[in-house]
Amino acid sequence: MNVVHSAHTDETPGLSRLYVGMLLFLLSESFLFGNLFWTYYYLKAKTPVWPPQDVVLELPLIALNTAILLLSSVTMQMAVNSAQRENRRATVRAMILTMLLGGVFLFIKGWEWMHVDFQPWDHAYGSVFFTLTGFHGLHVLAGLILVAGLTIRTIRVPEILPLHIEVGGLYWHFVDLVWIFVFTSLYIIR
Repeated sequence: MNVVHSAHTDETPGLSRLYVGMLLFLLSESFLFGNLFWTYYYLKAKTPVWPPQDVVLELPLIALNTAILLLSSVTMQMAVNSAQRENRRATVRAMILTMLLGGVFLFIKGWEWMHVDFQPWDHAYGSVFFTLTGFHGLHVLAGLILVAGLTIRTIRVPEILPLHIEVGGLYWHFVDLVWIFVFTSLYIIR
């Protein structure tokens, strides 16, 4: 983990401000998702039939989609490791793979949204389902933009900045971790 002071910054020794800033941002995002999960489980506890009987979800497809997103965490970590070894080609390849896997995840999630037999306004479950998966999808999209920016920077600038890629990896891993809770809550526990 390359979170300590870099000779290329004006920072004092210790944890990088960039790293600490991302940790604080992820903490705030944890509160956002924590509230969404609290809402989900509160409604589940207060509703006699949860989810409603007309709710049919494509568990095999979403399990595959979950595997795709978790694989993207592996490729993102490969990018971090390659950046720490200053291997530009491997870093770029791994980040491109991460973006491809993240894009496939979003495509499948969009397909699911278009094919479920309920809408957000049909019932409380529909509302919380679309809210949780929608917020998560926005976070995946933001992660794709972040990784794309890091990829472009790694291609264009001679010096690899492993700390930047590691901090981007923190965000990506957070988004994947949140999905594990979304998947477990919406598709497994129900």
